[in-house]
Amino acid sequence: SMRGEEVRRRMSDNWQMQMCKKSKPGVQYLYEAAGPGGCTLLIEVLTDNNTRSHREIKRILMKNGGALCEGARRNFDRKGVVAASRDGVSSEKALELAIEAGAEDVQEMEDEEERPILQFICDIASMKAVRSALEGLGVHTLSAGLEFVSHTPSLLTQTQLETASTLLDALNDCPDVVRVWDNIHAQT
Repeated sequence: SMRGEEVRRRMSDNWQMQMCKKSKPGVQYLYEAAGPGGCTLLIEVLTDNNTRSHREIKRILMKNGGALCEGARRNFDRKGVVAASRDGVSSEKALELAIEAGAEDVQEMEDEEERPILQFICDIASMKAVRSALEGLGVHTLSAGLEFVSHTPSLLTQTQLETASTLLDALNDCPDVVRVWDNIHAQT
């Protein structure tokens, strides 16, 4: 399942790299897509020419076992996500902190330098409150923002994970793509 972790990590840190693209002018679009093994993707695009972007995204998807598909958005909720350094906090303790701070869930991730981080997931309206509650509990928070969080995971086999990983890389290499969300989980 290390491969799954790697896919997740590549996904989660891609936005750092993509943030610099945010400054260019353009219109934002959200494409819904299906990938290998029936996984679903949301592709956030910032472009000055949507015809070109649409063609390019379609090409990348087709080449890598994916396709544009209506309804992928239904697998995701828009949530507040507060990222914090792990600082040796155990999974049990992380869960306690989440409950105490009013978060709905906590996920263990790694950032782009492979450092362990915690992502506290909460209602959009309570994101600021959750962040300050965590700070009050001695947690070092790194960022807070709105994200799409999947509520129906797609369990992929090793082979499907590898195909999905190639697809995600290709999408993230596309200059118009700001961020890709997925519901990919490794079969254990």
